[in-house]
Amino acid sequence: MEANKAKEFVVILNENAKRVTDRVRSSAEKLAPRIALYTSRTKEEAFHIVREALDRGCQRIISGGGDGTFSHLLSAAKRCLEERNAQLQKMGRQAREGLSRLSLPEFGVLKLGTGNSLAPLLGLRKGLDPVRSLAGGLDFETLRIHLIEAEDRCCTFSGLGWDAQILNDYVWLKERIRHPVLASWGRSIGGYLAAILFRTIPTVIFRQRPVEAMARTLGGRLYRIRQDGSIQFVDAAAGKAFYEGPCNLVCVGTTPYYGYRIKAFPYAMALPGLMHVRIVKAPVSEILAHVPAIWQGRYRSPNILDFLAERVDFSFSDALPLQIGGDAEGYRSEITYQVSPLTVDVLDFSRPVHTPAA
Repeated sequence: MEANKAKEFVVILNENAKRVTDRVRSSAEKLAPRIALYTSRTKEEAFHIVREALDRGCQRIISGGGDGTFSHLLSAAKRCLEERNAQLQKMGRQAREGLSRLSLPEFGVLKLGTGNSLAPLLGLRKGLDPVRSLAGGLDFETLRIHLIEAEDRCCTFSGLGWDAQILNDYVWLKERIRHPVLASWGRSIGGYLAAILFRTIPTVIFRQRPVEAMARTLGGRLYRIRQDGSIQFVDAAAGKAFYEGPCNLVCVGTTPYYGYRIKAFPYAMALPGLMHVRIVKAPVSEILAHVPAIWQGRYRSPNILDFLAERVDFSFSDALPLQIGGDAEGYRSEITYQVSPLTVDVLDFSRPVHTPAA
């Protein structure tokens, strides 16, 4: 990173995000013209903004929203790069000389959404303080993060089963609370826990039959994480199943946390280039009995199986609810996850760059 030379950046606020209020928008507008500010309501709007920023040579994109906003902006940037790289490949060899493969810009994340899984890693605070710091010339170190690809989306976590069911129930609860005071509570950790207790758990308890799952490796490295935390190489050929049995939840992540600092993937960054694959067959009674340890990523059980992998495929006896990057995406009976060849450098707002005095 060059000292004393600020990188051009744009701020994209998701108007659907929980904390992107009129007050936040007004505060952001007051920072112009020091920042390039955009707002979006749809995925296509966000895509066109990202493409315009990249065409202009922008080096940083600041995501104003939650995990879903970050995931969609990453996916939009990847889509733009694929289009531009395809154009480069059509050029003659001489014209391509000196051009390297395009890569993702750096990203910054503002804590403005319901789920903010990167907050514990990146020193994220609520509001626009990081943008004010960048606009004032302060710079920050970056953390390189591996991405997961699923269904043409980029994300840092995804799952099927209980976690997506909780998300659906949480959204259902928020949409039905009309009183302004209760609505604020419904968007907090209180509403999240209420959705779990009064909707998700009863649904799970009264499910008539368990879902059966099959997990297969599609090539690349595969490791099993033992109960003592040690990592064991699994010699499995591409297409071979490494798990068959009952399943309440499968999830994958390349960073440790869900929202609300839930450490769902304690081994996510243990080996570079791999994602943490977690298969949960524990009954709801076991989960409820160990909530604090599970929340902190410390709980170990024969009913929670952990792997590190590059490419995996899951199939299920019944369709399960799916979430990608914290966004509900309907139901699936099969899905493929792979670690993307792309990585992204994300600004760590807890580590400012200290430039030497002139």
